[in-house]
Amino acid sequence: MRVIICSHEADVDGIYSASVALMKYPDADVSFYNYGVDNFTKMYEYLKYESKKTRNGLVIISDLGVNNEVIDLTKDSIEYLIKNRWSVIWVDHHPWPRKALTSIRKMAHLVHDSSGNKCATELMYKKFMYKNKIAEQLGLNAHSSDFMTNIKNYDSRVSELIHSYRNNSDAKEKLKNLVLKSSSGILWDADMQRDYTKFIKISEIQKRASLKTLAIKKIRSFNVAFVFTYPYVQTSLFAQELFSNFKIDLAILSSRNGKVSIRRNTDKISCSKIASYLIEGGGHEYASGGKLKNDAGNFKACMAELQQAVIKALE
Repeated sequence: MRVIICSHEADVDGIYSASVALMKYPDADVSFYNYGVDNFTKMYEYLKYESKKTRNGLVIISDLGVNNEVIDLTKDSIEYLIKNRWSVIWVDHHPWPRKALTSIRKMAHLVHDSSGNKCATELMYKKFMYKNKIAEQLGLNAHSSDFMTNIKNYDSRVSELIHSYRNNSDAKEKLKNLVLKSSSGILWDADMQRDYTKFIKISEIQKRASLKTLAIKKIRSFNVAFVFTYPYVQTSLFAQELFSNFKIDLAILSSRNGKVSIRRNTDKISCSKIASYLIEGGGHEYASGGKLKNDAGNFKACMAELQQAVIKALE
């Protein structure tokens, strides 16, 4: 049976959840995607093409949530796969609209937990490789990375390396190689260290450049940091640095391609509510993202747009 694993390209949970699936299906093909209509369309076009060539296949999708913008696209695509005698297992931990949960459950085997207590890798571990020590460790590491807990037990270099690879021309092969290594229990090696050493030199320079754009605004009773990030700055870790070095409650980071990352330092703010006022906004209460309407090169206009999103979310 042909098996295809589709996972989130952006973080440790996406990579490690794909690794657990690969442990279950060692001959599977692995591909990576991000959020947004264009990215989901790309994923579905690939799956439809493959289902035409081979009947009776299985798709495993991990760490990718369905929002209102892609519900109909997702339903139509899964229906197409089913007609070609493919089945779909979808494993995710992001909040889904009720409509999406109801409709996708009727068509695919959905393993979903948006409680904020489990990451996708932990769900994959219980679904496919329960009691396997390597898979269990991947789940623990992914949890620490995704929820930013027990940081001392998590090697943050992996997150930075994934971010580095995503900016490379050979990103597809680099990420696949990480999945292959971690599925066999190799969480760090000499090649990864070499790549990381190259990355961190550039990253430190770009973080200093990003800090020069930092603006802290008082919105209601909260200190909100707005900052422009350069390509080699890993946003989640950079946000943690901002929280450690500045008295801020919320960090909103935007990049040159218009992508926005939202991270909080207090449970009195909902990151996902702020993201709901952005294009393709979504995520968790503690970490979310979206896209800007304004030209990303106009930082002042972008900051005004983001300030309005925060104000609306706090109303």
